[in-house]
Amino acid sequence: MSIRIPVVSREGKPLMPTTPARARKLITGKVARGSFNKLGIFYLQMLVTVGQSTQPLKMAIDTGSKYEGYVVGSNKEVCLKGMSKLPTRVSQKMNDRRSLRRSRRQKLWRRKCRFNNRRKKNYWIAPSQKTKAEMREKIVKELANIYPIMQNGTEDIAFNHFKYRHGKYFSTAEIGKTRFYKVLEAIAPTIKFKGWQTANLRKQYGIPKSTKKDEISPESHANDAVAMLCGMFGNLVEHKNVPFYYWQRPEFARRPLHRQHHQKGHLRPKFGGTKNGGHFRKGDYVEAEKAGKTYRGWVCGLPTQKTNKIGVMDGFGKRIGQFTPRKVRLLCRNTGIMWRT
Repeated sequence: MSIRIPVVSREGKPLMPTTPARARKLITGKVARGSFNKLGIFYLQMLVTVGQSTQPLKMAIDTGSKYEGYVVGSNKEVCLKGMSKLPTRVSQKMNDRRSLRRSRRQKLWRRKCRFNNRRKKNYWIAPSQKTKAEMREKIVKELANIYPIMQNGTEDIAFNHFKYRHGKYFSTAEIGKTRFYKVLEAIAPTIKFKGWQTANLRKQYGIPKSTKKDEISPESHANDAVAMLCGMFGNLVEHKNVPFYYWQRPEFARRPLHRQHHQKGHLRPKFGGTKNGGHFRKGDYVEAEKAGKTYRGWVCGLPTQKTNKIGVMDGFGKRIGQFTPRKVRLLCRNTGIMWRT
């Protein structure tokens, strides 16, 4: 099966994907130009007016508490498989921020505790769950911008918490699903599958499944979305040798308003933050050179008073090394998501 390149019109409307050979001809003939979206997916944008007719493409999402799977395809073949790792450690960061804020205020003045009379919004979500919902919605919207999605399919996660007491991960995935369904309905009509329906479809069409939830492979979560895609079309869809993407949000140390220990001279050192006045910012996708080798990754460290190097990490958040600024070239500004293929 050949790889399919997404195509959008001159106005930005998604069209049918094309083959790499035809994409090269369109770029060579200056009829289209290539670009990357915020998920690291290469697509073509037409420079001339073309037809708007498309065939039905559908998108399936296997939601979860820590990892999720995404699939886009037609009734014959899958165009793309994806897997995302949802943000973590948000609640711990907020607890640290609260303790630092309280210690800072106690040193300035003494006041009584404020009565908890502040009203919350109608559909309030905890920050730890809001970050997961926002990343899920961002991935879906970016896919819908380059693929002509006609129908969505997702797994409707439900758990009997009154009868069973071991479903804390199910409750994490249940939070924010109503908000997510509204986003899907705004893109295209949505079909909801139960967990047992997805398992039956996977067995019916012989789609492999891995028991390791944190395994970065299509068998861990993306194949569940493939099973739902087959259920929507009613036949087995070719899903082997398909481009597989892994998405993860970069984690940075923010610029703190207060440090745990007293700073000499009452001057806070340059710790945390996403920029320091230079050309590069944390999260930028760059190309760096060192010892005759070329690396591509995301900026995770900026020059400071101690060192003038720029730290670069890979798509999993692991540091590749430190590089001289003049040997680092900017490829893309921070999009809030790192990717691996």
